[in-house]
Amino acid sequence: MTAKTLRYLTKEQLMVMPRNLVLVRHGQSEANIMQKASKAGDQSLYTEETTTVPDRSWRLTAQGVQQARTAGAWLAGQGIEFDRAITSTYTRTRETAGHIDPDRLWEENRVIRERSWGEIGSMSKQEFARRYAQNKAYRDSDPLYWAPPAGESIANVAENRVRNILSTLHRENAAENVLMVTHGEFMWATRLVLERWSDEEFLRRDEDKSETIHNCTVLHYTSVNPVTGETGTKLNRVRRAWPVLVDGEWTMYVGEWEEFTRPYLTGAQLLEVAGANRHFFQDAVGE
Repeated sequence: MTAKTLRYLTKEQLMVMPRNLVLVRHGQSEANIMQKASKAGDQSLYTEETTTVPDRSWRLTAQGVQQARTAGAWLAGQGIEFDRAITSTYTRTRETAGHIDPDRLWEENRVIRERSWGEIGSMSKQEFARRYAQNKAYRDSDPLYWAPPAGESIANVAENRVRNILSTLHRENAAENVLMVTHGEFMWATRLVLERWSDEEFLRRDEDKSETIHNCTVLHYTSVNPVTGETGTKLNRVRRAWPVLVDGEWTMYVGEWEEFTRPYLTGAQLLEVAGANRHFFQDAVGE
């Protein structure tokens, strides 16, 4: 698109995002098995060998493969012709993408890689709590802005990498359909940006177990009204779907569409939100 062409486009035309943006978390990985065991109190899988495996190298489990194939079959039935398919460079996302659609041409992009867990990436939860007690306390009190030692916070991922890829899609895939295979924390950061959550909304959802991004969860963003079929210029609806095992068969649970808009607050509302936080020093309390 030339500079001359841009002069004749309307503001709305310049703001067009992809028509459909679909993000898929990778299937269950061997690292997920370790983390689940650790959460249950079993640290035996954290051995000298497994704690030196780079995070990018973990393979899918057999269940992870089934989850990817289930998500792929569901996506194939949605009637969306994807113009672009992108995967993270990590092994578990490469495998997931391959099982979702083995015949598609995929491109790799490091921007949508897993959040960096820094020095604690190969540690059990118990080891992290023992070695980094103060950092753990910070995580518990402020999960949005907390960063592991030498790692990234969700806010970092959102404002740096998520906005990076959305800017790219805005330029290169306006009104097209894009599929991305990525990671749970990156998807969480994407929700923060695209759905325009406030800090408080993030914290509320972070504590809500029903908001969990399961292995092979699909986040489907669209600018198409599912009732009227009318297409807008902005992504303003989202639904979630993920594989579940029912009577020994894999199927997809599909949630309802949720609409979201950009929130605006009056000055009085800003003061009300700020007032939810207490003062700690008497001299700071105003009228």
